[in-house]
Amino acid sequence: MQFARVGALVGAAVAAVAATVFAAVPASAHTPKLEASCKDGTTTLSVKLTAYSQNKTNHIKVTLDDAQELENKDFKAGFEGKYSASGDVKRVFVVEVTAGDNAQYSFKETKTVEACVVPTTTTTTTTTTTVETTTEETEPTTTTTTVEVTTSESSAPATSTTTTTAAVVPVADTGDGLANTGASIAIPLVIGVILLGGGAALLIVLRRRAANN
Repeated sequence: MQFARVGALVGAAVAAVAATVFAAVPASAHTPKLEASCKDGTTTLSVKLTAYSQNKTNHIKVTLDDAQELENKDFKAGFEGKYSASGDVKRVFVVEVTAGDNAQYSFKETKTVEACVVPTTTTTTTTTTTVETTTEETEPTTTTTTVEVTTSESSAPATSTTTTTAAVVPVADTGDGLANTGASIAIPLVIGVILLGGGAALLIVLRRRAANN
């Protein structure tokens, strides 16, 4: 008799615990988790749905900026998805879930993410290079040639002076050896020969005059 009472009490306790557990299950079921962020120039959305009905058909729909459909499908006990877009502008994700077993677990949630891309600034730099060119001018060169002609009848020598001036020629600095002055030695030599010939002719004329006298 006592064992029967004990068994009845144990059965009642087990039934109460089971009822408590089953009563708590709906409270922890249908767990959605949505996370949206923008990092390193990319906006992302992660969706995780757990403890949904295995026997009923559930449905999820995900859209971006009210224009692009990212997901639209049925699922059973759970669902997990991740979506991304460029982070240069503000993004708006809309997640709509329909629970097949109970409408109270259906929901529609909007996730708005601000842009995380910083515009880059382009700087233009202008460089000016100045090249200086130096030209050297050669000073005029003066050459003096003196020719002496001596005759037997004249005691005073005849002196002829010739001055030659070289033209001024701009010469670029090449850095090789001596600069070219532009003066030529041929001109003084020709003048000297002419003067010597004239002196010889004059000597012959004077001798003929002396012979005639």
